Amino acid sequence: MAGDYHRVRTHLRSVNGPVPASVLCRMSMADHVDPDRIMAITQAGLDVFEEHFGTALPFDSYDQAFVPEYNAGAMENPGLVTFRDDLIFRSRATRAQFENRDNTILHELAHMWFGNLVTMRWWDDLWLKESFAEWASHFAQSRIDDDPRHAWAAFNNARKTWAYRADQLPSTHPIAADMVDLAAVELNFDGITYAKGASALRQLVAFVGQDAFLTGARRYFERHAWGNTELTDLLSILTETSGRDLSGWSAQWLESAGVNTLTPEYTFCKDGRITDFAVRQSAPADHPTLRTHRLAVALFRIEEDQLGQLLAVETDVVGERTPIPEIEGLPRPDLVLVNADDLTFAKIRLDEHSVDTMVNRINQLPDELTRALLWGAAWDMCRDAELPVAQYRDMVVRGVAQESDQTAVSRVLGQTQLATTLFVAPEHRAAAQSPWIAGLAALLRDAGPGTDHQLAFTRALAQAVNSTAGAELLLGWLEGQEIPEGLVIDADLRWHLITQLSRLGAIDEARIEAERARDNTLSGNERAAGALAAQPTVAAKERAWQRATAEGGIPNETHRQICLQFHQPGQEEVLAGFAPRYLELAEQVSARTGVWETQGVHLAQTALRMLFPAPDDGFLTTLDDRLSRTELSKSVRRILAECRDDALRALTVRHAHARIAGTNPVEETTP
Repeated sequence: MAGDYHRVRTHLRSVNGPVPASVLCRMSMADHVDPDRIMAITQAGLDVFEEHFGTALPFDSYDQAFVPEYNAGAMENPGLVTFRDDLIFRSRATRAQFENRDNTILHELAHMWFGNLVTMRWWDDLWLKESFAEWASHFAQSRIDDDPRHAWAAFNNARKTWAYRADQLPSTHPIAADMVDLAAVELNFDGITYAKGASALRQLVAFVGQDAFLTGARRYFERHAWGNTELTDLLSILTETSGRDLSGWSAQWLESAGVNTLTPEYTFCKDGRITDFAVRQSAPADHPTLRTHRLAVALFRIEEDQLGQLLAVETDVVGERTPIPEIEGLPRPDLVLVNADDLTFAKIRLDEHSVDTMVNRINQLPDELTRALLWGAAWDMCRDAELPVAQYRDMVVRGVAQESDQTAVSRVLGQTQLATTLFVAPEHRAAAQSPWIAGLAALLRDAGPGTDHQLAFTRALAQAVNSTAGAELLLGWLEGQEIPEGLVIDADLRWHLITQLSRLGAIDEARIEAERARDNTLSGNERAAGALAAQPTVAAKERAWQRATAEGGIPNETHRQICLQFHQPGQEEVLAGFAPRYLELAEQVSARTGVWETQGVHLAQTALRMLFPAPDDGFLTTLDDRLSRTELSKSVRRILAECRDDALRALTVRHAHARIAGTNPVEETTP
């Protein structure tokens, strides 16, 4: 991080007058940085926060430095925020990438109030910092955007998906967690503290009302500026401003773990009108809390090839079953959506008729936020083995081209790739992937030249291809042949193609080294390390394993790229010998022996998470036996438990779909 930086000086307009500001990056990135756009979103966010927090920017300067080899997304030092410099785009970036960066900028700016002006007393209340910054950044985006629902659609498609997964892991914990030591603190910078916490705050806003919530925030800063707070300090103020007793709300939402499931239940008579309607709430046995959910239930009907909303009823769902009499007497809808405005945090389920509508007509819904809820529900049902992989895949192929939220586009494409590889047994994988590859090829063919969709479909197709013909197509693109109109094969896309060709065994080490020489930059060296790790040979895997687990001083992002590309679908035989060595790695990290005596926590976590073997019943049995007789640190056990849970879920989905579809678990395609 040391050295001469390129610096663009400017200022921010604060209610107390001009504030000196600047954007900094290393000299080699100067041609790629866009300080005007960075400062524009910073200024827009400052306007929102000063208006609604009632307090001027607490510091007399504000600099934003983009630095290499940073092991986190960003850090909100008072008056000086440091960011990973991969947020400076040296290649063509999509709208989703810009929006993600904008959100990170707003998140760190929000910390000037939540975290710096007022700081939590101890790490138990980390949520007072991170949950609030996460909520505030999306709140600010919703005030800045022309469509206020867009920011919350992107939040649902990216951040809430992260939170739902985290809250279903064995390591889930309350938002206001008991931080027993600093190792627990390191691990609790997670999807619960960030995204579930922000979701709970969105529910709190719905529960007390936005005006009361923002009045409470202003009073909070007035009373506690330059001080330390804990849970009760904020809740007591919100109780004052809203007139609502929040002790029960806190017990349900902040002090208990686990996610509820909300399901519509209804009957209808011969003429098709609803005779009884209710929302059923359930909770997992390990975390049985039933919560009060302020939410909306919406009904949709097919009208001229579009799903139009018939009705939306906002209500409180309490206990196991909540009747909604306002819906009785209405004609049976084609789609029933619980939590229609995404006000609460819960897994949502659909009745059978609504599932059919969702899978076959996702592209006929005009509203981004509504689609986001359905994308999320479908993915969660797929992960729970309630929606076959083939149906999820076909839903994505049918609807992704019409999806306007680029965050959703990138997410559902990635999730489908995951589903057609990890959620399908290797012997059935080709049958699952063939329609997926064909669908992506058609989507790419029809995508507008130079559009974000075209770039997303290109990247997805490159990652999906698994044949000699597919490799020849990618090689042709690298050599300038048959490139789709409007598609630019820039540095980032070239490395993506190189990595996929390496995965397929279609290029050798010399070709990767030639590409490294072509892009002799820090980023080029990082990507080359990942491409080498993707090669389908035992020798390449051995070199990658040694670099990731035994070589000290390896840069953060280089290490991450090696670990990220180590496991590849279709390489199970090549990778089989590394499963026992993974268990030895876990013990070494726990005991801090070998290279792990000096390597940082971040590198250790990256290795343990990304090098965990692919889902396999035999390995999980061996792992369970090893865990039963081996002493490991709490942090290592937690990571192993999370990875084990992901692997077990994948195997459970495989087995469930095999039972449903007989010998072919994936080809129950929808029309």
